[in-house]
Amino acid sequence: MDYQLSYRSALSGYEAYKEQSVQPWKAANDKVGEIGGWRTYAKEIRQTAPTTGQDQPAQGHDAHHGGKQ
Repeated sequence: MDYQLSYRSALSGYEAYKEQSVQPWKAANDKVGEIGGWRTYAKEIRQTAPTTGQDQPAQGHDAHHGGKQ
């Protein structure tokens, strides 16, 4: 049997750090305030997150241990 071995470095797709321009914190805070604050971001996440049923509260402490059903 003749086996072909191949190697691909885990770092082959590595991109070096590139400094990004950042706006002043005051302008960023003002923009968030215009949008509606952190509650707006939280609402967006709730609306776009897939529902898996894991958001439902457990029925008592033993519910997640499989006891007292």
